[in-house]
Amino acid sequence: MKPFRPRSARALYEAHHGPNMTPMVDVVMVILIFFMASTAILGPEWFLRSALPVVAPAAADLNPPARLHIALLKGGVARVTLDDQQPQTTTTFHVETRLRDESASRGAANLVVLVEPAPDAPYDDVVRVHEWCAALGIAKVGIVEPPP
Repeated sequence: MKPFRPRSARALYEAHHGPNMTPMVDVVMVILIFFMASTAILGPEWFLRSALPVVAPAAADLNPPARLHIALLKGGVARVTLDDQQPQTTTTFHVETRLRDESASRGAANLVVLVEPAPDAPYDDVVRVHEWCAALGIAKVGIVEPPP
């Protein structure tokens, strides 16, 4: 006659041999399937052709855009500098005519406007300059932080 097998918790714990590997195998299989599926999807995208325009380096340097630097000061005063010329001090409302003249002579695409507001300059002046540039079709407008 066979002896009875003990069914206590201690006996079950002592009969346990190592960790249960089933969950780990399941996770590894899911990861393996994921990687196999993702490589099949991503493969053809590496060989897509692009139709980016090629710009000749000589053509880009022939006519560089003009830089119009507008420093807005307190009290409606502005200092306008074209490229590296001598700055001209004028009122903020005369900046519109200067923008209009430069846009007409050089073209809106060949003009870069840099706005440098002083810390105490009215915010309305900054917005007004941006509105004038948008009305004239000047797309290259940026705000420059004044030097410390």
